[in-house]
Amino acid sequence: MTRKHTILIVDDARHNRTALREILNDNYIVLEAENGQNALAVLEEKYQAVTVIILDLIMPDMSGLELLEIFHKDVRYQNIPVIAMLRGINDEIECKCLEYGVWDFMGKPYDPTIVRFRVKNVIERSQMRVDDELKYRAEYDVLTGILNKSKFFYNTRNMLNIFGTEDFAFIRIDIEKFQLINSFFGMDEGDHLLKYMADYLQNVEKEYRYITYGRIEADIFAVCFSYDNEKEITDFVKKFTNQMEKYPLDFDITPFFGIYLVKNRDLSINEMYDKANLASKNCKGNYIQNYFFYTKEMSEEIIKEQHIINNMKNALKNEEFVLYLQPKYELQRNSIAGAEVLVRWITADGRMISPGEFIPVFERNGFILKLDQYVWEKTCQLLAGWRDEGRKIFPVSVNISRVSLYNPKIVDVICGLTEKYNIPPEWLQLELTESAYTGNPKAIKEMMEQLQKKGFSILMDDFGSGYSSLNVLKDIAVDVLKIDMKFLDGSGDDGRSENILASVVRMAKWLNMPVVAEGAERKEQVSFLHSIGCEYVQGFYFARPMPVKEYEKLLYEQPYFEDDETRRTSNDTNAIWTANMQMEMIFSNMMQAAAIYEYSDGNIEVVRVNDAYFDMFGYHDTDRVHKEIEGSIDHVDRERFMDTFAQVVENQSTAECEVKRFLESGREIWIKLRLKYINRVGERHIIFGCIDDITVQREMDNELAKYRLALMEEEVNEKTMLVVDDMEINRASLESIFETDYRILQAGDGEEALRILEEQNYKVDMILLDLMMPGMNGQTFMQERKNDPRILNIPVVIITADDTTEQQVLTMELGASDYIVKPFIPEIVTRRVQNVWDSTRRKKEVLQEHQK
Repeated sequence: MTRKHTILIVDDARHNRTALREILNDNYIVLEAENGQNALAVLEEKYQAVTVIILDLIMPDMSGLELLEIFHKDVRYQNIPVIAMLRGINDEIECKCLEYGVWDFMGKPYDPTIVRFRVKNVIERSQMRVDDELKYRAEYDVLTGILNKSKFFYNTRNMLNIFGTEDFAFIRIDIEKFQLINSFFGMDEGDHLLKYMADYLQNVEKEYRYITYGRIEADIFAVCFSYDNEKEITDFVKKFTNQMEKYPLDFDITPFFGIYLVKNRDLSINEMYDKANLASKNCKGNYIQNYFFYTKEMSEEIIKEQHIINNMKNALKNEEFVLYLQPKYELQRNSIAGAEVLVRWITADGRMISPGEFIPVFERNGFILKLDQYVWEKTCQLLAGWRDEGRKIFPVSVNISRVSLYNPKIVDVICGLTEKYNIPPEWLQLELTESAYTGNPKAIKEMMEQLQKKGFSILMDDFGSGYSSLNVLKDIAVDVLKIDMKFLDGSGDDGRSENILASVVRMAKWLNMPVVAEGAERKEQVSFLHSIGCEYVQGFYFARPMPVKEYEKLLYEQPYFEDDETRRTSNDTNAIWTANMQMEMIFSNMMQAAAIYEYSDGNIEVVRVNDAYFDMFGYHDTDRVHKEIEGSIDHVDRERFMDTFAQVVENQSTAECEVKRFLESGREIWIKLRLKYINRVGERHIIFGCIDDITVQREMDNELAKYRLALMEEEVNEKTMLVVDDMEINRASLESIFETDYRILQAGDGEEALRILEEQNYKVDMILLDLMMPGMNGQTFMQERKNDPRILNIPVVIITADDTTEQQVLTMELGASDYIVKPFIPEIVTRRVQNVWDSTRRKKEVLQEHQK
């Protein structure tokens, strides 16, 4: 039995609805609505069941056209056919109905045969439209309008079969970090980009003899086309990439291409796609090339990885994973201070599998969790065994993988192992890489704090390898830093890498954090580490990773590394870095402010300061010390300051200078710096400095200079006034007020005013100064005036629109004699300027009398 279709009749006339019901009732389910509002309520509840709507256009309250306008905008109703009822022919109304999606028309009075025919006709057409839509959705991607995955695969298979003599390239395309576009700019923008990519493929289709293309999923597209040479393929890649660069979005859109050259047509299209996918994976993290051709080796890597996966569980069960230890040496004594635990996979047939092969696989499939815990437990067993044998225990460190860090029970697991074997947490140190922290910093920080409270030491491995190293160090309290000497390899950067490494070591010392340098393989590297005060070292130069028995023999029979040349490179200057307790006490308790500096190639860094230094400059935060040079010395004095250091180094003696220094509070002080050369470490010179606050003395000198300058000035008949304001109308207004008594000069900002003063040989009697100006404003000009005795005695009257108490206080603090308020009242402005002039003249007279 076939399902009856449902007809909704919308007409305000009951007799019309009744007539239509009688015509249609035998073959259809009939619903009625007496007006537009009623019809919308029926549709809201039953729109999925309604097959056809018969709509009267002329109704009170809401007409049929008004209903159609609402109906047309709702996507839920777009596939429901509408038959409109008309009384006579009206072209304008018919056009409006068609615009709103009406399928057919019927006239009144009703002819039963015509009614049944038109209803049957629209139902059949509607069904055909649904069938077409379903077929389209089965073959095409709805968003982009190009082939979907299944239809693309089908068409590609047919194309390869038909054109068997042609060479074809199968290319997988996706966008790097496409998910960020959705996150930053919204899903609509992401969809727009996908349609942009599809449009490009449609536009270039005509350039190829045989081609298929489609959207696979998300941002992944695929294309297969014939080619005569590989240049055609790389040209396609370049053109597509260039087209993506033109996309109008403030985002670096980089497409990745994995290319499989179809050599074996017997492969399924799925297999071809997989090979292109393997090739595209090589693009990830590669910032030089965004396309790769598939090679046989890529499949071999997959096979090798699968072999590892197939054997990993039995390997763990059979204890094929073996502990190796690499010693860590204390550089000052060249003695073993502990070791890092590493793991090697030695198969049943004696073959060793490199960690570089199996660790990345285990991290991807999660097996690293079990391997980590296996290594941790074996290490605890080893420590317990040494204890039971009565041996001296040196701490060993184990690695915590990124995956294990996400284990919410990791603290319980590690603590459980140390409790199980009754070993103190100090014996088992924990290493994690800096990059692991960046994944989930909050959770990892909490985990580390819990472990530290339990007594474990945390080592940050590969410090400096990430882009946010200092942020990481700021956010989490690690106990030891590990830096890799590979940082120095092949740098060719004129010592920049060495300077950065030395700075990291010094920074760690300020934080009371030991540093382990790993990967030391050459004598010159070890000598450099000595010179910068690195405490511990690990690397092939001292010892390779070794089995437990070999480590035990080395540790208990030959704990010192014998290398006289390396030992001789240790410099007495290291006492400065390692902070000999007696010297530290003397230095810290000096009554005078003191600092130790490093000088190299014109660069100065503050290495250490004492308590008096902190008291002089108003803070006790060691993190700020390294900022001292750049921001604190006045630019006028900086060259003299630097020259003094250069002089000390050149003569290897003493020198001194006086400079102005800015404090964080905003206050300025004058300091006298006495420097003494101490020693040289590599390319860096160690200098000791004592600092005195001579601010009071310099202020007295400045006052005397002002008096002398005032006495030297001669009284002139013509007075000169400099008006400094960026508004021409204000300058003109003031000139009209004072032009009879003064020679008027004008400047649009502070810089122009300073230039005019210099041109006038500073022979200006009065300055009217606006505070708010572009370029150099009034406050900055007053700062320059304060530091220049040549203009310090010229009276300044501030121009302002603010007459508040705060503004008056600011005027006095800036050193102005008075202020005038905009808009100008000539009588008040004249009186205030005259008062300033009279006061200045009386002051000169007093000074002249005093001079006599």
